[in-house]
Amino acid sequence: MRHHAQRGQTFPIWAFGTLTVLTMTALALSYGQMVTWQMRAMNAADAAAKGMLSVQTTQWNETEATLHAAAIEEYRLRVTMNDLLEVIHGDGGCSASTAPSCATLYANLRQNYLDSLQRYTNDVMIIGRASNPTWTNQVSLIQSALAQYQTNCGTTSGGDCGFDYTLVEITPRPTTYLEDVYADCCNMVVGGGTQGNPKLDLTPMEIEIVACANVTPWIPTLWNWSGTSTQVVGRAAATSIMDTQEFMWAGSLVDPASASSAVFQQSEYPESSNDQTTGFANSDLYYRIDFGGNPNDTLNAGDPSTSNGVGGYTYTATHSGLYVAAGWWTAMPIQPFAGPLTSGVNYSCK
Repeated sequence: MRHHAQRGQTFPIWAFGTLTVLTMTALALSYGQMVTWQMRAMNAADAAAKGMLSVQTTQWNETEATLHAAAIEEYRLRVTMNDLLEVIHGDGGCSASTAPSCATLYANLRQNYLDSLQRYTNDVMIIGRASNPTWTNQVSLIQSALAQYQTNCGTTSGGDCGFDYTLVEITPRPTTYLEDVYADCCNMVVGGGTQGNPKLDLTPMEIEIVACANVTPWIPTLWNWSGTSTQVVGRAAATSIMDTQEFMWAGSLVDPASASSAVFQQSEYPESSNDQTTGFANSDLYYRIDFGGNPNDTLNAGDPSTSNGVGGYTYTATHSGLYVAAGWWTAMPIQPFAGPLTSGVNYSCK
């Protein structure tokens, strides 16, 4: 009997140990759940902050791309106009006895000029539309985009449905703590200051967004104790930044996808009705549009651009040709900057 009594004393110890293990397991699961939700909150806020800045970065990239197209057309117009003047004066090899005659060359050049002028006009109109939004318009578009982001949650065009998203701050970016990246053929420079004082409509934004949710922990009811909801908050900020710049002779840069090592912007022959050389002995040197510059020009060597890490690039033209310098914008995360925030005052919580 004494032996059986000793065996019975182990049951309370076993029961207490089991209850302790279950409680610790529940607490561990609850802690893991909260950590998971916190990571979700941070990811949700970060994605929203960077995504909303696409209102500004996309506008600027569209403007850059259209400016490039317009620059190509403007170069065509300039060269074609000069070609027309040469034909009018009987220069460049044309004469009444040559084939094609000056009259034929003039007709082809004139049509090329009119076609290019129409494309240039269309490009300018697109630039006007792309660059039209002001700072106030951009802020309004971001607010609307965030509301749509919330409405479309759970889809490819929406956020995490577990959170409410609040735009807590949007402001021009100071130029004292974060600069753009400048790169050319020979070096890359980060920092150095932002040159000039652009007007507000052309100033990079910095934005902060809060993602918030009320989460009930996975703690079972123990001794009439039920888990209470906990507020999970994710704060993230981002800014618009030019992360790359491109410097090139549009007609000299070789397309790596070309089997024949052709350049991206190949020479054109506006004096021809089929964009092919008309057969002059000098390969239509006086009439063709060479975007890389005149290859017979001894000055057509090297890259005259330089980067000083402040203005991005400088360029002094030394010969005929189209030189392109473009920068492409994106959003990058930065440290939240809006200061202390209060739930229900500065942001809402789902």
